[in-house]
Amino acid sequence: MKLCTFSLNTPVGMIRRVGVHTSIGIIDATAARISFLEKLVPSPTASRVGSAQAPADMIAILAGGAIVLEWIQEATQDILSRGASATLCGERTLYDMNEIALLAPVPRPPALTNFNCWPTHIKHANMAGFSLGIPDKDLGPQSFWKGNADSITGPGMTLEYPPYANALDVECELVAVVGIGGKNLSEYQAAKAIAGYTIMNDVSVRDIQMREMKSGRGPAKGKDFDTGNPLGPWLVTSDEVGDPRSLTLSLIVNNEQWSSADGTEMAFTFPQMLSYVSQGQTIYPGHIISGGSYFGGSGFDLKRTLAPGDVVELKISRIGSLINTIGRQSGG
Repeated sequence: MKLCTFSLNTPVGMIRRVGVHTSIGIIDATAARISFLEKLVPSPTASRVGSAQAPADMIAILAGGAIVLEWIQEATQDILSRGASATLCGERTLYDMNEIALLAPVPRPPALTNFNCWPTHIKHANMAGFSLGIPDKDLGPQSFWKGNADSITGPGMTLEYPPYANALDVECELVAVVGIGGKNLSEYQAAKAIAGYTIMNDVSVRDIQMREMKSGRGPAKGKDFDTGNPLGPWLVTSDEVGDPRSLTLSLIVNNEQWSSADGTEMAFTFPQMLSYVSQGQTIYPGHIISGGSYFGGSGFDLKRTLAPGDVVELKISRIGSLINTIGRQSGG
């Protein structure tokens, strides 16, 4: 399934819902589950049970594990087969894309963990003046840095310049989204704990990042500011994605493809990364695990720069396209 979080304008103001992307539009997961249950029990009971089985909140859905995803898929297929446009109490089950606004699929994850597991990207970064350790497949994941979960924003949003930035860069990253979570996970358990995958743009202020990382403590304000991590548009469940290393990642700017690569170069798997993070630490539903950018997934790699007004598309096969626009510089 392709899940999303969307906002909807109602007579009582904006509300947030979880949806399923289908060939006929966005199906409201909660309303669909209520509609399905109305065939079995009275409408008021269906409303109470359906809202519990398919909550209108992505993290609550992820916390429910595989059974909740099964309930949502069952209800979605029912809507597709019956064409039910509303529950018996009048709650809509289906929306056109132009009626809603897509948000980040996990609007505020509990944590954001970033790995570097693309050796060629790191080698070229070191040649340009960074000092990063090359990942060793035999040793497994050895380091990561924690991003700012409050910097998550959604598709279509303008990427704001922080006041100290001279230029913004982007990074195309495939990320895993944790489902039920856990602690001290084996790689097998970590694989089961991953609910799905989405796309993240790791927006960067390169000159600040390079200066900061000379301290050996990782990026700070070079990668920590509002709208610094667009996420989306869909959270695609693990069964639909398959092997993440078989995916193709692309960077497209103003409809021009700047680069493309597949996932075979990744030094570590997402279960390896999640297992490593979980040692001695409880991982909660919605936690984002990033494998970092492939070589060519940023303007920096390609010695190209982005300008205000540029439309950046990060595209990953079987997931979709995350599109954002570079904003104006402060005072511009």
